[in-house]
Amino acid sequence: MKQEKALKNKSLAVLTPLCLCLYAAGARAELEPFSFTASENLQHQSNPTRTSDNQKTPDWISVTEFSAAMDEAVGRSKLVGSAAVNYSSYAHEDALSAYGYRGGLEFDWNTIGDLSGALGADTDRRQYVEGVTANANTNTTTGASTKIERNIQTDDHVFGRLALGGPGRWQIFGGADANRRHYSASDYEGDDERQWSTNLGTNYATSPDLSFGLVGNYTRGEYPTVPTGFLIGDQEVTTVSKFKTRSIDATTKLTASGNSALDASVGYTSETSDSLAKPVHFINGSLNWKWTPPSHFTVTLGLKRSSDVDTNSTGANTGVLNVNNLNGTSINNVAQLGVSYALTAKVTLDASGSYSEQRYADLVQLGGTGGSLRSGTLYLSAHYLPTRTTDVNCGAGYEKRRSDAVLNNYLPSFTNTTVQCAASISFN
Repeated sequence: MKQEKALKNKSLAVLTPLCLCLYAAGARAELEPFSFTASENLQHQSNPTRTSDNQKTPDWISVTEFSAAMDEAVGRSKLVGSAAVNYSSYAHEDALSAYGYRGGLEFDWNTIGDLSGALGADTDRRQYVEGVTANANTNTTTGASTKIERNIQTDDHVFGRLALGGPGRWQIFGGADANRRHYSASDYEGDDERQWSTNLGTNYATSPDLSFGLVGNYTRGEYPTVPTGFLIGDQEVTTVSKFKTRSIDATTKLTASGNSALDASVGYTSETSDSLAKPVHFINGSLNWKWTPPSHFTVTLGLKRSSDVDTNSTGANTGVLNVNNLNGTSINNVAQLGVSYALTAKVTLDASGSYSEQRYADLVQLGGTGGSLRSGTLYLSAHYLPTRTTDVNCGAGYEKRRSDAVLNNYLPSFTNTTVQCAASISFN
């Protein structure tokens, strides 16, 4: 109780000056091309480590963050950068409290002959939300002891883009990416990943409101330290598991009216992996639709079928392919819906929901069989904007995941509810 009370007092001490700043009117320095933001988020989660329901432990979490951004024109080009540092504090599981950061730098360049491109890099360090068990392959629903420890996920990414042609006519483009993902907890060592990808495509706009394209993607990667289950002394022998993915997609973008915009893709994907009993072939695709009727509503819809594990994205099939504790491929079907209603000029009500189904097939770890994982989320919130640069919001959400019995040893079923309030202020 003392620890929880201390956390609440600490959070309120940080939150109070931020709330006072929300009503500060008047003078602000002209900081262009820079901007700065400070925020505080206080939340209660019923299952913050996403463990099985019979082992969940509710907790209060305080997240304090400071961020900065830059957007500077350099002749016909532009330099864009951002950086943020945050601290997450847990009231009960103090071992999970940790610092995080994210940052990125991108140079967008343009030349006279419709030749343009971008070079950039970004990094992200954050707490991986799922708890770490004493043995990551032990079924935690049977009552096995659970060891909760800090598991920091770090993603590093560099990229390059090149395009020839303007947006109002024929365009040829290509790019390359390199990703590296690392987990600090030893039980997740086998999920460390290195991935390289490249793409090449073309796009043609028949009018300012309609365009068609064709793009091919190639990805190869590896899990460099997959445990084998064999020991030499006290050290477990590891091996390298490699994979390759190829896909080709047809794309289209349509602005049906001033109130509706749609982009979609459909394609074919083939993937081979050391962790698969046989290659995987499937139809992939995505659809994103935004509708802003002549009222106070904004509606967004996203649909996606891909092998990306980062299922919160509905973009192209170019995400990280890693699947925690399985090192294999899942075919994911994702649906997302968001509705926003501007109650007044300063008050907005928001609702969002998502549903995803991840299907695994022929995994070596599962004896050549497969299984499925179903997840759903629902979140409701209200935003109040006292000034142009401030935001106060409160909300509540529910998250649920259900695993087949064959997968529950690796990715257990769980439920989690969240109640949170946050405040932020920006200077620019």
